Amino acid sequence: MGPVSEASRVRCFEVGRGDLGVTRVTESELGPPGPGEALFEVERFGFSANNVTYALLGEALRYWDLFPAEPGWGRIPVWGYLRVLASAVPELPAGRRAFGLCPMASHVLLCPQRAGRATFTEGSPYRAGLSSVYNVYAWAAPDRRGGDDALVVLRPVFWLSFILDDYLAPRVDPDSRVIVTSASSKAAVGLAHLLTRRGVPVTGLTSARRVAWAEGLSVYDRVLGYDQVGALPAGPATLVDIAGGAALRAEIGRYLGRPGGVVIAGGTHGETGPLAAGSFSAPQRIRDRAREWGWPVLEQRYQAALEDFAAGARAWLQIRRHHGLDGAARVYREVLTDASPPAMGHVVEMTLSRPA
Repeated sequence: MGPVSEASRVRCFEVGRGDLGVTRVTESELGPPGPGEALFEVERFGFSANNVTYALLGEALRYWDLFPAEPGWGRIPVWGYLRVLASAVPELPAGRRAFGLCPMASHVLLCPQRAGRATFTEGSPYRAGLSSVYNVYAWAAPDRRGGDDALVVLRPVFWLSFILDDYLAPRVDPDSRVIVTSASSKAAVGLAHLLTRRGVPVTGLTSARRVAWAEGLSVYDRVLGYDQVGALPAGPATLVDIAGGAALRAEIGRYLGRPGGVVIAGGTHGETGPLAAGSFSAPQRIRDRAREWGWPVLEQRYQAALEDFAAGARAWLQIRRHHGLDGAARVYREVLTDASPPAMGHVVEMTLSRPA
């Protein structure tokens, strides 16, 4: 099983739960894993506006529960590759790799359960009741240093795209249209890609400086700046608000009258106000589909859609690599302040010292 007899030094990036602009890096000693535990080394992870949304909704949707920190502090969950460093679980030999949620840290201690050929489930008590999409980890192939960076970036954000499209499919037909805010975000681009595949016209709303970029993706039939809401075409429409801005939704409502439906599905504009009434819960929708279809079927359908999206996205996606938690802190501030270009995909490397 590969247990170790000496402690590991763990470094972790944390943010202030009351003020996301306040950050710190903590260091602590972590002893060998106990029965049922496994210590994973974090190899690399992606970071995007999706992770900032996790922080913004950390209280409301229990994202802070994924990796508990000291009172007043939060560890933002990210998606990345992990390697078993030491294990007290017979089915998890040292050196095996997995893909799933981890903190922005050098190491993470998990309680793996139901380890099978393809996946295992994280069974820590504080994760009870959370969607299976957060608790299931997929075994990964041996490291192909940098070869899967596009999927590191796209896989987590495309879950929102995929499950929103699933939700909208019986509610929207090609005779109507969908208006998507935060149109330059990767989750919105993924949703527009899926809707366009079904023949549903999509109008994107984004900041003025990103209109031209979003237009060039060929997934929107029209892209407007937020200052052009008055130019929205008339007719029935469903509004999918990924920006999460109440004022913007109200303005759109004034011009369109009453849209065909409003789906509040994110918070990329940094608002932390109440999302309860009328908000869309991607974790709950994923959980419902996993129960209805079974997780293997859901994962298979999702993976097929993701690979189709990624094949086209590689034409515009630019991977930028960062190193260690210092690099993670810089990219966090960049994404938090909306200074990151929409085509940029950020990957933080944590284990550069080990050869590929």
